[in-house]
Amino acid sequence: MKERVAWFGDEENLVAIVSDPPVRRSGPDLLILNAGVLHRVGPHRLHVNLARALAGLGHRVTRLDLSGIGDSRALPGRMTFRESSVADIRSTLDSLTAEGGSSDFILFGICSGADNALAAAGADPRIRGLVLVDPPAYATARSQTRQSLGGASGMQAWVRLLLRFGRSALRRLARVFKKPSSAKAHTGGRETPPIEEYRRQLNALVACNVRILAIYSGVLGARFNHEDQLFETFPELRGKMQSAFFPNANHTFTELSAQADLQALVVRWCESWH
Repeated sequence: MKERVAWFGDEENLVAIVSDPPVRRSGPDLLILNAGVLHRVGPHRLHVNLARALAGLGHRVTRLDLSGIGDSRALPGRMTFRESSVADIRSTLDSLTAEGGSSDFILFGICSGADNALAAAGADPRIRGLVLVDPPAYATARSQTRQSLGGASGMQAWVRLLLRFGRSALRRLARVFKKPSSAKAHTGGRETPPIEEYRRQLNALVACNVRILAIYSGVLGARFNHEDQLFETFPELRGKMQSAFFPNANHTFTELSAQADLQALVVRWCESWH
């Protein structure tokens, strides 16, 4: 495997590291996106380790800094962060396609990287696969019950359940006297789309034969706390996309064992394309 610095974009403002395999295999190339404002090495070097593992198996893997992140210069303009990110991704795909090799791509993204990957996939048919770590997630009645009960059983479980319904009733009363708001839900400073908007987005992608692996960490609370929760929320997607749950991992997969498990899963999923 060889690694090289590459510059993309009309003004070459985008900086990336491309990991070229010793022998190219058939199948899509990979593009790894920034997780939030972290530069291209990823949280705890996760992107570096993943890129090298996949390159060693014959994939060309690019770790990109989007405009204004890491070593990539921001360009003046009126685009939103999402619009700019999609434009950066498509420009990078143009350059990688021109270099030769595959014209199909898998995008990998954590948190906002997952959001940017989803938006780009809706705009560019060259994106044939998505690996999304902690993409948007939504609490269900079942997940809220699981969250309230925790590991309790018997009488303790019933007490917790009654307390939960009491708190829920108080929240509903509070909403009655609160002015309505059209603002979208926020989680940790990250905007989450309305559930029906996200449903349409996922269904549109799978209808276009985009393969999706959605991976969830164990820090999302009621928004995701069971391996089947994605399909509790979107039952029509069962069998059309894949989901994995790492209940003992944090959002950035800090522990080396969690990183190793995540990497192994992504490698197996990418290898299934051959």
